[in-house]
Amino acid sequence: MPQAGTFPNGPSRFHRGIVTMPQDHVDIRIPCGVNIFTPVPVSYPESAMPARSDSKRAKREALIEDGTLNPSPERVRDPKFRTGEFFDPDDVVQVRYEMLRRVSFDNTPVTAASDEYGVSRPTYYQAKENFDAAGVAGLVPKKPGPRGPHKIDDEVMEFLQAHVVPGEPIRARELVNLVRRELNVELHPRTIERALKKIAR
Repeated sequence: MPQAGTFPNGPSRFHRGIVTMPQDHVDIRIPCGVNIFTPVPVSYPESAMPARSDSKRAKREALIEDGTLNPSPERVRDPKFRTGEFFDPDDVVQVRYEMLRRVSFDNTPVTAASDEYGVSRPTYYQAKENFDAAGVAGLVPKKPGPRGPHKIDDEVMEFLQAHVVPGEPIRARELVNLVRRELNVELHPRTIERALKKIAR
């Protein structure tokens, strides 16, 4: 009868409580008072693995349908919106909320916060007013279309002045698109030209 620790065709090898058969035997490991767990890789079919790109595409489509897609996500420079998955620069409500939070709780100046989140100062103040009046729901953009009469109020005028370079021609059509996108106000190019020429006198 073989002695303890030996096998008929050769001595066994002990390694950390595991008895290993000689090389001419089938590889068998016998635990000696030690539990042995061998991780086994498990593969899943591709259909069961979440597709991140599909999820992001679905969210973007939902934002478009709800009218909450940020028209200028590339202008958001807050690092949180560039790393990870929770903060989404495409979500205009989340972007505006975080912008307001930065000013209110982090004491970031309005000008710096507006620049960091890719909006104008008038847009910040409008978002602040909407949030104070209706909470997060106030940050949801209104339906496309004119907002009130086709006239230029103080907010719009400040916005236009901030985007006009002194001494250069007035690019009214570009300003029309900018005002529509940032302030949700519909103006005619001639209206913008007349207003800017009037204050330049």
